[in-house]
Order: sequence, then structure tokens, then C-alpha cells
Amino acid sequence: MLNWIKQQLRIFPVWMGLVILGLFLVAELVTLNKPGSLADRVFQRMDTIVYDWRFGAFTPDRPQGPPIVIVDIDEESLKQEGRWPWSRARVADLVDALKKQGAAVIGFDVVFSEPEINPATRLLDTGRLSPSASAELSQLVEAMDADARFAGAMRERTVIGYLLHNEGTHSGKLPPPFFPLDGKEGDRLTVNRMKDFTGMLPVFASAASGAGFISTLPDGDGIIRRSPLVLRYENGLYSSLALEMARQYLKAPFIQMQTVNSGGNLRLESLTLGKSRVFTDESGLALIPYKGKSFSYPYLSATKVLRSPEAISSLKGAIVLVGTSALGLSDLRTTPLETGFPGVEVHANLIDVILQSTDAANYSYYRPDWEPGLTFTLLLISGLAFVLVLPRLEPGYMLVVSAGWLAVLTLGNLVFWKHFHYDTPLSILMLSTIVIAIFNISYGFLQANIQKREMKTLFGQYVPPAHVDQILMNSQMAGMEGESRHMTVLFSDIRSFTTISEGLKANRLKQLLNDFFTPITGVIFAHNGTIDKYVGDMVMAFWNAPLPDENHAEHAIEAAMAMQRTADELKPVFAARNLPEINIGIGVNTGFMNVGDMGSQYRRTYTVIGDAVNLGSRLEGLTKFYGVKLLVGEGTYDLAPMFLYRLVDKIIVKGKREPVCVYEPVCRVEDASDSRRSRIESYNRALDHYYSREWDDAEKILRELHQGDPDRILYKMYLERIPQLRHATLPDDWMGVFEHHSK
Repeated sequence: MLNWIKQQLRIFPVWMGLVILGLFLVAELVTLNKPGSLADRVFQRMDTIVYDWRFGAFTPDRPQGPPIVIVDIDEESLKQEGRWPWSRARVADLVDALKKQGAAVIGFDVVFSEPEINPATRLLDTGRLSPSASAELSQLVEAMDADARFAGAMRERTVIGYLLHNEGTHSGKLPPPFFPLDGKEGDRLTVNRMKDFTGMLPVFASAASGAGFISTLPDGDGIIRRSPLVLRYENGLYSSLALEMARQYLKAPFIQMQTVNSGGNLRLESLTLGKSRVFTDESGLALIPYKGKSFSYPYLSATKVLRSPEAISSLKGAIVLVGTSALGLSDLRTTPLETGFPGVEVHANLIDVILQSTDAANYSYYRPDWEPGLTFTLLLISGLAFVLVLPRLEPGYMLVVSAGWLAVLTLGNLVFWKHFHYDTPLSILMLSTIVIAIFNISYGFLQANIQKREMKTLFGQYVPPAHVDQILMNSQMAGMEGESRHMTVLFSDIRSFTTISEGLKANRLKQLLNDFFTPITGVIFAHNGTIDKYVGDMVMAFWNAPLPDENHAEHAIEAAMAMQRTADELKPVFAARNLPEINIGIGVNTGFMNVGDMGSQYRRTYTVIGDAVNLGSRLEGLTKFYGVKLLVGEGTYDLAPMFLYRLVDKIIVKGKREPVCVYEPVCRVEDASDSRRSRIESYNRALDHYYSREWDDAEKILRELHQGDPDRILYKMYLERIPQLRHATLPDDWMGVFEHHSK
């Protein structure tokens, strides 16, 4: 059951990643199929943030197009010409002046929905004039009709504005639509539909060379990022002021619509005027690629145009937009570039991009019809890749990979924007990446913490607490994976343990072992050792893993000597509790060993294996044979020259063919007394004679040592060997090796 849970935890990030990805895929489908839904609004809002950032970082650029000039009814104009509204006759004078200056097309970002009072008619209506005065004034009615004067002026090259809205009021008159719709076909068209209007005077509607709505549809946050080029009212399509002015400038006879049949609807894709083609969304809205901040187009004061006796070169062949910036009259909007942006420049930017956008060189920004498929595919493929790849990485690499993919998405989106003029969404791709990455990184850190706790629990049984903290601080210092290291191993065994266990009850035996192993373990930990295992009365420990220890052989010998002292210190303590005396034999060996987390799927342990380990175990068993408490192998002897050694024997242990020298560490060199040093030197000199077959010299020294220390088995053992070897026929390559046939 536990293994099943662990297996499920390993694949849990994948399943959760798939769930998260599935939610985003569903959200994308809802966004595509249910405009205006919560998901659609959320992602649209996020995309507008990306849009504004992208727009500010890479403002669209396009070549210089036809001249567009804004004639401004500014403060100076009001000062010179009088307060607004001016008489329609004065406005007619402005139109005439612009035509005289050579303006190609004139457009009014102003609605003329109310008639101007004719002073002659007003006087006649009072009934107070004499018949002769009335007759004379009646002849002036037509001449004093300012609306008629303005209507006459706008018959050529003049486009005036009106409003389409949903405010619940109707006023004035609308011009005829540029495209009448029948009921069934019109209902399939996805263009925005308006319910109400604020039109113009009938005389203007019939007189003007063209008319276009000046309505704008800000986004939900009030920022104008797009503007309608066409709107529907009842059974007709109407063009914007910018679109109509562009049509007249190009002398295009009509406006063509390109639509796509999708799901039973006719989705508007683009509008064509002669060779010019501008892309829109399905609602007829076009993204406004603002040329720059306010006053990106030249401005002329209206009074200057009215009063200039000389030709104004900037007006020759120009597209002129008449707007207002005077205090109290200004039409200011919020755009991605700035707040307080003149509304008349919105129309100017739209005219500019319409005239310059052709099939050969497109400068209008839009979302292509293949964008939903691309976004969904990217979402699916990148999401699956992240779901399958991230759980296999460390949290740090997850962060790098996620940040890299976000950078790729952002760069690709900017390339589409800058070079292809595609407004592709980015928010859902970035958000899905971020959410999947955050989940995997969080889960990765959670797993890392769990593994640290498991490691602390595991290693806390084997190594000193300080080492555990170091391992957790730098996990690369110690790994659970198997590896080969040059290490030192120690085996310790209680002498005559079988006899001891037979004389104690189970609970007393348990208490004895616990009371013995506790200080012994403390000694090993104090000398940087790692506990491998306890097997009955045996303790196994090793050095140089999991943390590196350059002096592992020295520390192991010091630990072994300290363990012997601890065992001696426990004897009176155990005697006072009526417990048997404890003596231990210790074997230490150094060499290459395999260390790591080993075992089966049911139980694992951090341990060492190898020939060097086996030899350490054999040495512990031989301590009783040689009558010593501690034996070390050649590898340990070579790495720890700071100790004074007694060469014990050259041996071949059971199961091996290669002979090894074994030594008894006596003490640290600096701690040895002169008499002890002399005895060790004499003993080692005796063994030199022994291996050189100089039996008499070896026997003489050994007898002297035996007389001084009759209880040492080692002296007696060699004194027994020498008579046998003296009379034996030895091979020429005899090296004095003794072969052990038992473990």
C-alpha cells in the first residue's frame, strides 16, 4: 500500500498538470464559442494589458502617407471669430477657404443636428413689421439662411459626422446606408448593431458629398484601442467618418466587404476601397495603430485658415479634419499611449492606415482568422510538454525552463506584432505556463522538503546530527545513489556473547545491549563515523560517507581506541548492576567500497559492500585468534602513520588468495613512552628476522619480550611457529604468510 501511495505521488504532478491544462483548454473553447462570457472577459482584460505594454514598447511605424491636417477650432479661433457655435455661414466660409487652399477632402468631427435660427424668419414671425418691411425682409430670408449657405458649401469634397448609439433617443436624419441588408442575410452578419442615432439636418443629409458616424466604442476600461469602421442600424450598414473620407479621397465608387462563413454566421474580415484594404474584427472594429502621442499630425488654427491672405502649403492636396481643442469644447480620449488624446486624431490615424494598407503592404493590425487554431494548438502542445517534462526537473531547472518558454512566447508575439502586424493573444498561453510551472515548482519544493525530512530521519540513525545538517544544506555533498569511494570500515563484536546471552533473561539482555550501544554509538559519532548497522552484538560503521572525510583512516582508529576505553569504563558500571563484563574486538580496514542506498523494494538501507568491507569483518574475527583488541589492514596502516603499530602477521583470509599484512595500533606516536617504543621496535625487529628466516635471532628477541609480558599471545604464537619452521622445508619464495581457514 505504501509503495502504491509513493508511486501515485510520483505521477501526481502529471495528473494535476493535465487537469490544469484541461481547464485552460476548456476556458479557451468557451472564449471562442461564447463571447462575453466570464472567461472571455477575463482573458480579454489580460490581453489588453499585454496589448498596451506591447504598444508602448513597439509603437507601430509606417511610411509617410497622404498629408492629413487637423484644422483646430482652438482658443485663438474663438477669440478672433467669436464663441462657439459659430454661425453655419462662418463654417461655410471655412469650407470655402479650405477648398480654395486646395484641400482634397474635408471632414467634420462635429455633429450638426440642430437648425440655426434665421434672423429674417424670426423677425417675420413676430408679426410686428409693417407690410412693406415684411415684404422687403421676405426677399432676404433665403440670403440669410445660414444652414442653406453651409449646405451649399458642402456639396463637394465635404464629409460631415453623425452619431450611432444606444442612448434611447433619435434626432435629425441619417444618410442612406452604404450597404442595405435584407432581414435573413443581415441577421447572419456579425457587425455591431446600434439602436439609436443622432443625425444631421435633412438639408445637410441631402447636400453633403458624404457622411460618416463619429461614434467610438471604448474597451471596458475606457481606453480606445479600436474603433468601428462600420456599424449596423436597422437594415443598413453605415460607414465611419474615417472610412467615408478615405473612400472620397481615393474616389472609390463603393466599399467592398470581405466576409467568412463561420458556424452559420457571416464574419466580417476586411473592407476594401479600390486598392486599399483594411482588416477588422468580426464586429467591424479596427485596431488603431496610433502613429504616436497627441499632435502627431500637423494642426492649423481655424482662424488662420479663415483669415490667411496667402496660400497655406500644408493644405494643398491634404485630407482635412475639422475638430475642436478649445477649453470646454475639446473631445479628449484615453488611448494606450496617453490620456487626454484628441478625439479628432483617432479619425486621422484611421484614415492614415486605411489609405496606406494594401494587399502588397499592410499597415493595419488585426487578428487573423487562423489565430484561434494556432493559440489552441500552442496551448495544447506546450501544455503537454510542460506537464510531462517539468515533473522530471529540479525546481531550479523548472524555473529556468518556464522563464525560457515565457521569453519565447513573448518574443514570438512581438515578432508577429512588429513584422506581420498580427495582434495575437498572449495571456492564456502565459497564464497556463505560469500556473503549471508554479504548481510543479511548489510541488517540487514540497517534495524536496519531504525528502529532506526523510533524509534527516534516515541519516540521523547513522551519522552525527551536525553531519545531517550539512547534508541538508548541501545535498550534493551526500547522495543516496550508489558510488565507489575509498573508505574505512569498522567492525566491533562483543567477546563470548553467546555465553553472556544464555545467562541473562531477554529484557536484561536487551537493556545491556542498549546501555552498551548507546555510548559506543556516541563515540563513533564523535569521531565523524557513520553507523551502518547493529547485528546482535556487532556494530558496523564506516568513514568518508555520506560526507567526505580526508582523514577517515585516522578517525576510524581513534574511534576504535575510544570504544575500547569506553568498554573498560562500562565494566564497573555493569558490575554494580550485576551485569557481566563486556570485552570487544575491533577490526578496521581501508579500501575502495561501494556505498549507497541498497536493498529491495520492501526494505532499504544505506550501507557499504565490497572486498575491503569483508576483510574488515575478517580482521575483527581474528582479534581473538591473535589475542589483541584491535586489528587494522594495510590500507589503514598506510593512511594513518601518526600511530605506533605492531605488525601482527602476514595472512591470507578464508576465500582470498592475496596475502595482507595486519597491524595492531598501539597508540599515537607522540603519546608513546620510551619503554613502549623500545618494546615495539624490538618486536618489529624480531619479525624482520623471522621473515628473513633468521630463526635464532628472532627467537631470542621474542623470548625476552615474552618474559617481560607473558600474557601476550602474540609472542607465544611466534615462539611456537619458529621450531616448526626451522625443521621444515620451505619454498624459495616463502614470505611467512599464514593462511586462515576459518572466518
